[in-house]
Amino acid sequence: MELWKVGLGTLFLFPWGSQVFLSPSPKLGDVGCGKTIVAFLACMEVIGSGYQAAFMVPTELLAIQHYEHLLTLLENLGEAEFKPTVALLTGSTPLKQSRMIRKGIQTGEISMAIGTHSLIAESVEFSALRIAVVDEQHRFGVIQRGRFNSKLFYKSTISSMEDDAITDGSSKSDDYMAPHVLAMSATPIPRTLALALYGDMSLTQITDLPPGRIPVQTYTIEGNDKGFEEAYKMMMDELKDGGKVYLVYPIIELSEQLPQLRAASADLKSISDRFPGYNCGLLHGRMRSEEKEETLGKFRTGELHILLATQVIEIGVDVPDASMMVVMNSERFGMAQLHQLRGRVGRGTRQSKCILISSTVSGLNRLKVLEQSSDGFHLANMDLLLRGPGDLLGKKQSGHLPEFPITRLEVDGNILQDAHVAALKILSASPDLEQFPALKLELGIRQPLCLLGD
Repeated sequence: MELWKVGLGTLFLFPWGSQVFLSPSPKLGDVGCGKTIVAFLACMEVIGSGYQAAFMVPTELLAIQHYEHLLTLLENLGEAEFKPTVALLTGSTPLKQSRMIRKGIQTGEISMAIGTHSLIAESVEFSALRIAVVDEQHRFGVIQRGRFNSKLFYKSTISSMEDDAITDGSSKSDDYMAPHVLAMSATPIPRTLALALYGDMSLTQITDLPPGRIPVQTYTIEGNDKGFEEAYKMMMDELKDGGKVYLVYPIIELSEQLPQLRAASADLKSISDRFPGYNCGLLHGRMRSEEKEETLGKFRTGELHILLATQVIEIGVDVPDASMMVVMNSERFGMAQLHQLRGRVGRGTRQSKCILISSTVSGLNRLKVLEQSSDGFHLANMDLLLRGPGDLLGKKQSGHLPEFPITRLEVDGNILQDAHVAALKILSASPDLEQFPALKLELGIRQPLCLLGD
């Protein structure tokens, strides 16, 4: 195992084929703690050794942001002896350009591919993939992450290895090695947290935030007339003080099936009328990429003061002087979503606020957890406690499992962590368990197909 020191914590690089789950610290680690920079450094280390890297994100907006950010970092290297070739591959990439990028990935000419779900398409084959980064992993389903993992054993190299084996009867074992998998999230979903506790994924934490970050003040409000008046008053005070405000909605258009839900497009006029003198904009997933960029650009420059949006802004949106967020029908959002949304504010020097408006009284208790904590890892543990770990070998990503009649993973997870540490110590002392014959015998009885039990 290699230990690699970086500016924002410590990154553990485990043997090939292992998975590393990067999460926030129980104390300070949070949205915006520097996970992306750590991932970029890991990718550069691998690329510098002659291999390829892939960086998959859930939205095109975030892919473009990461791509531009990395290009800026590489430009700042100046006259470096070696600069990797980086490509952006998304669903909006023109067909001709997409073909060229896929060819470059297959031949190894492209060192690093940044993209969305396009990276897991059948037509994408890597030449020598050695690190696969899944950013905002909680936004991907089990099948999607599995499809990405299938890229780890790249077809072109395996084919060449088979040819070598035919000609000289030998092959390089290095060619069969799978790359590192680095899955990152500030608020891991219950299933991922459970996998980390089981030891299937190795957990690494970043323990610091960038200097100068001020914690976001969070308020939960019941969505009645009095509650909305209170929220609108806080918005007006913030706008008068020079701040910018996000208004987040669960849906774009009004729904007859869900009449209690506020809609972003339907509220645009009423919000504009309520806040005269302040410009409002609309941002949602049905807009074209250029329209999204234009709207965000106006919000960044101050041409827009209030941005009405759906959860499309949950990740990848960085407007440092945005200082308030109001989430309508917040009981409809998951805890991880709300924490990610809250992370869109508090990125500058202003004291920022987040208001969670619930349309039901019963939803207030869950929201109080976010009001009382800004620690993403604590929130993930609470989410695990409330929703359960889900199917560790199936597709269900939350829910309580019936096969634990004595313990609860979310309550007794520390015992599993202690057991994991103890197991590592034993295997370090005696990998074949020859020094522990009773344990080897017990494992042989419990796991007859295990190599240690033969």
